[in-house]
Amino acid sequence: MADMTGQFTNGDRRANSGGNVLIIDDCAVYRDALASALAANGVRPVRTAWDLPSLIGTLGALAPLVILLNLATIGVPTFLRATTSLSPRVPVIAIGASEDDEDALIACAEAGVAAYHMRADSLADLLVLIRGVAQGEISCPPEVSAILLRRASTVAGRRRPVARDPGLTSREIQILRLLRLGRSNQDIASHLSIAVHTVKSHVHSLLTKLGVSTRAEAAAMSHDLDLDPGPHDGSGSGSSRNWSR
Repeated sequence: MADMTGQFTNGDRRANSGGNVLIIDDCAVYRDALASALAANGVRPVRTAWDLPSLIGTLGALAPLVILLNLATIGVPTFLRATTSLSPRVPVIAIGASEDDEDALIACAEAGVAAYHMRADSLADLLVLIRGVAQGEISCPPEVSAILLRRASTVAGRRRPVARDPGLTSREIQILRLLRLGRSNQDIASHLSIAVHTVKSHVHSLLTKLGVSTRAEAAAMSHDLDLDPGPHDGSGSGSSRNWSR
């Protein structure tokens, strides 16, 4: 594994604040093991917190680039509120995420978590996430996207009636079905063998026709529409790790 020290120290004024990655985990064995593994791969310095007082004290003494929150930790909602309040501009990665715990995933999304490291993901996956999030990227795996879209669909269904025929073209219907699966513009372009800028144009058009402003809203609304794009829409295979807005 390549050393990532430069990624988190060179040229960043916050590197002098005492720590670049903060781990929140109330299990000392897991917390210390992860800190050691990250340090061995060039992610350092690493600081840790295990309860609210230690978190408040640590955030008061340093400005981390990234916060790692283990979702197995007791009091996750409290930690999410604290990090949002004390360090609103510091991105959080939820680690140990499981699609079986929908409430925790939804709480993370509502708190603005930047990325999710699933239980089956590796240390190498986490290192990639840390690097990307430190550079401002956001990552949402498809299993989490599906959960969030189901919740959004439920909420949207309570708020407004949906037109039976919004006048979508066959291509827009194909793209809407892929949006519902959490696909990125690049994924959609590859599936349909069209250019990315063409996908963006179709997405803009279908958002206008549906009367919504985001891809998530369009995907949620699609569950209430009678979509029949035909057998070659390409929505039956592949998956995307990133949600593109």
